[in-house]
Amino acid sequence: MAQRPTGLKGLARARRAGLVERSSISLSRDAEEALYRIVDVLSEGELRSSPEGASAYYGSTMLTFDLRALERSWRRPLDEKARAKLAHAVEGSVRMRLRAMRIAFADARRRIPDRPLGTPIADTRVRLVGDCLHIDIDVEVPLGAMSRRGRR
Repeated sequence: MAQRPTGLKGLARARRAGLVERSSISLSRDAEEALYRIVDVLSEGELRSSPEGASAYYGSTMLTFDLRALERSWRRPLDEKARAKLAHAVEGSVRMRLRAMRIAFADARRRIPDRPLGTPIADTRVRLVGDCLHIDIDVEVPLGAMSRRGRR
């Protein structure tokens, strides 16, 4: 039998990671609907042109959820820890972010109804400020060229 060179360690048992991480918190559909029933929407935006002549719409939408209003339909009061958990769940919720982006893109469509819009780009942020949860959505939407055939 061959001897091990000195200074080298023997084989170690490999440990496998679990299939499911328990550190994540997910948002229920009921919670999502309760949040969107109390949402306040504030949007602003404008058209800008580049030196090359390309135009794009740049906008910002802030969704505000008053957590005191949410407590009225919640089972128990939302203390600081519960609010932080809720903000974490909202931040990780694809449905919440997608719904927020749809609201921001709809605002862009309302502001620029007569021009074709390109593929929008969005950046979303979730933050907790006092009694309010905010989702901020910044959008950039390039404007497409419209052919004469499309005009009436």
